[in-house]
Formats: sequence, C-alpha cells, structure tokens
Amino acid sequence: MALDSCDALSFIQSLAPSWHKGQQVILSEVIKALQERPVLCPTEIARSLPPGPNAKEPCSLHSRLKRLDRFLSNGRLDEGAIFVRCFYLTCQFGSDPPGSTDEVPILPLLLDTTYFEPFAAVMASVPCGSRGLPIALTTYHRYNLEACFPHSSARSFLSQNLIEEKFIEYVWSLITPTVRTVLVADRGFARGSLMRWLLDRGRDFVIRFDSDTHLSLPDGTSGAVKEVLAIKPGQSHWIAKGWYGKDDHVPISALAIWEEGQEEPWYLATSLKDPNTVEKLYRWRGRIECGYRDEKTGVILREGGDDHKLRSVLHLHRLLLAILSLHWLAAISGLQAHHDLPESDAPNASEPTTRLEEASPNTDSLELLRQGPAQPPPAIPHRGPTPKLPPWMKRFAVRGPLSYVRLGMEILRAKAEDLTRLVRRAIRWVGIYLWIWPPRWRPWQIRYRLNHWWPLPS
Repeated sequence: MALDSCDALSFIQSLAPSWHKGQQVILSEVIKALQERPVLCPTEIARSLPPGPNAKEPCSLHSRLKRLDRFLSNGRLDEGAIFVRCFYLTCQFGSDPPGSTDEVPILPLLLDTTYFEPFAAVMASVPCGSRGLPIALTTYHRYNLEACFPHSSARSFLSQNLIEEKFIEYVWSLITPTVRTVLVADRGFARGSLMRWLLDRGRDFVIRFDSDTHLSLPDGTSGAVKEVLAIKPGQSHWIAKGWYGKDDHVPISALAIWEEGQEEPWYLATSLKDPNTVEKLYRWRGRIECGYRDEKTGVILREGGDDHKLRSVLHLHRLLLAILSLHWLAAISGLQAHHDLPESDAPNASEPTTRLEEASPNTDSLELLRQGPAQPPPAIPHRGPTPKLPPWMKRFAVRGPLSYVRLGMEILRAKAEDLTRLVRRAIRWVGIYLWIWPPRWRPWQIRYRLNHWWPLPS
C-alpha cells in the first residue's frame, strides 16, 4: 500500500493535534483498516488492525475487536479539532464563489442527510472543484433520536428539527465571519420553522421546496407554488418578496426554474436578492451527492450505506469520522497527483532544492507550500463529449478521467514506491499548511511535537 503507517499517523497528528497520542494512533490505524477493508463492519475492520502497543504476539481477533470497541465507544474525543481543520483546508481548495454585489465573498455550505438504517447522518460540505468535501457531521438514531455531538456521548433530543438546528449552529461556529456563509439544502430541510430560525439569526439560505407548498405574493395572490409561479420548460420566474407557508408566513424571495430536459422545475426559497447567485448556489448542491457516492459506494466504501453491522449510533459516528478523515486524505493525495505527475512527465522538470517530504511542519518556506497539491480541476459536464484522458492518468484509468477523490484512493491502494513518496509529500504539506493554526501550546509542548511527531518512515 502507498499509505505507510507513519504517514497515516502524521496526517492524523496534523488534523487532530490536540488529541492524546493513543487516540491519534488508533484513528490512523482505523483509517488504514478502512482503506484495506472498505466496509462498515467492526469485525472486518478489526482484522486489519495491528496489535496494540502492549499486546503480545500473536494478537487474537477478540483482542483487536475489544481495542476497536474502546475507540468507537469513546464519547470524549475532540471532534471539533478535526472539523475546524477541515474548514481550514477548504480555504485552500474551495471553489470560487459566484459573483456578488457585496464585497464579502460567499461560502456555500452544502447540507444534506444520508441514511444508514436505522441511523442517519447530517453532513455539511464545502464545494471544492467537482466534489463537496465534508467539514462536519452529526449522527442520530431515526427512532429514539439519540444524536452525537462533540465533547459528549449520544443523548436524546425531542425532535429531528432540534438536532438539525443544533448542528447548523455548531457548523456556523466553525466558520470565520470574514465570509458570507449561505446554507444550501434540498427539500428535506424545507420547513418554515427552519427558515424563520435562520432569518432570526441573520443567516442566509437557499432551500428547495415542493411544488404543492403554499406561497403568498404581495399582490394578494396565494396558493400552491406550481399555480402561483406557473412556468414551462426553459423558463424562470423570480419573486423578490413573498411569504412561505400558509401558517408559517415566512418572508422570503423565491426563484422558479424549469430547465429543458428536466422532469420538473426547481422552486427555491432564499434570503438572497440576486437570482443568478441563487441559481448557481443550488446547482453546486449536486456536488455533495458526488461526495456521498464516493463515501458510500465504490470509492471509499465498497458496500452501500445500509449494509453495515452496527447497533450503536456512537459507533457509527466514530466510523464516519474516520471516513471523513480518509475522504480528505484521498482528496489531497489525488490533488497532489495532479501537481506532481504531469510535472514528472515534462522533459525539463527540475528537482526542488528542498524536498517537501523531508521538511519540518514549522518551516517558513513558501516554496514548500508551492510543491503541495494542485487546485481541484473543474467539474466535467454530464452532457457533451468526454474529455481526453491525460497521458499520466492512463496509469490509473482506462475509459475516462477520474475524480480527484477516486484518483487519490487508487493511489493509496497502489503498491509503488513513487506513489508512496507522493502521498508522503501530500501529508507533509498538510502538516506545514495547518501548522499556522496550532492550539495554544507551551514551548516545551512545541519542542516535544517537533521531536516526536511527523516521523520519517524507514
């Protein structure tokens, strides 16, 4: 495998620097186990775990399963340390937001729910190229409404709406106020109480709603939106002011779009005032679906989300946290390949004076950051001709270009020395990039981490 154990540990140390060393070790081992056995089955994952630090050889499957269970049952992990650094990474790889008349840039926050029966996970992602990369998640039981949040074990809520609102509140706390965050969600979040809750807190949103939803207009017209905003394929209609819901009566703007070739129109409720921005933001929501396909079927996991053997919502939450970390590692490795492999094929490629894979994370050399991952390639349109496969990508694909996440997973699962060095460069870049946002460590703590972290594999 191109992913070395020391490299996996270095990645987790950079992503969760405030964790205890034993917690970092077990999470890095779970990531490697998921890479080798991509299923949500604790027994299968335990088969790929190495023995514990104090275990006697040979280590039985029962001992490895107990070690995994202790990690999955730990309700005191600082998940926020990982979530906030995932957001820092999106500052580097996030797609350019659509144009706006405001000076503050717009950050689309893609929100959606995915199901692992009888559980569900609410994920927040940021569009990065053709994919929405996750920055935070919460997991809950669909029937007893036990939900997992950072710094606590699973606890019960009175309703699913309260879980979603608490999660949105938490995600907003991770994001810098220097950007204008816009919540982008599908019809599962279309309810008047949520829109009013967002408006009361001064937060922007673009949410799709059903065609039978009641909408009132300033001229007194009211009724189902499919009748109030009746459009044909190829048409669009913008309402600058209206009221959502017959009982809720929430003040919103609304946009109706029916693209040719689609079965039904989009009806979008928003707090924004520019219809072009609203349309583009919702089009970007499809990128979170691509991320779900990467996580649940074929790329990161080989089986569907419901094909799991878990009975505890906290166990699923911990495994999804490991999948989130692996998702980011695959994405960064794929983008590092987009940077390194085309240059290696160039006839006049020059060797840098300082190798990225040998650098310390506290370096102040900007040249090393330029050796890191490339920016995400643009999304490939579903319609039209398939782009020609680059020569360097023929090593990993046959028919057409791979997404950078799938490319990264192919690299992590490969057995080649040059790809191992590529992954190591990507992980060292993460350490250097995230070093400028460390916790408030004391000098002796910094010295300890520089001496004992980020080990070079033998």
